[in-house]
Amino acid sequence: MSFLVQRRMCRTCIYRKGSVFNIQELEQQVADPHMPGFFRSYRVCHHTADKSGICCAGFWRRHRHKFTLGQLAQRLSLVRHVTVDGLAKPVERGKRGKRG
Repeated sequence: MSFLVQRRMCRTCIYRKGSVFNIQELEQQVADPHMPGFFRSYRVCHHTADKSGICCAGFWRRHRHKFTLGQLAQRLSLVRHVTVDGLAKPVERGKRGKRG
């Protein structure tokens, strides 16, 4: 059993500098209403399927100590970094482009 976290932020990660998204508004979706500054859940990486449960790398870097599952996964050495990109176009063998 592991808690999966994206290894790197996606190029379009909402946590990248210069993001056009309102981070505070998005974080309210997972905020803990009883503990200001903490979260009841975490953000799943938008480059993975929602059901994958893979934590966004940007969220992890910023808030890994501010939600219960993140704290427990760290203490129990259950964090496993993965590289999953469900939005990337697959590259067909032999069709990588011509050099010239």
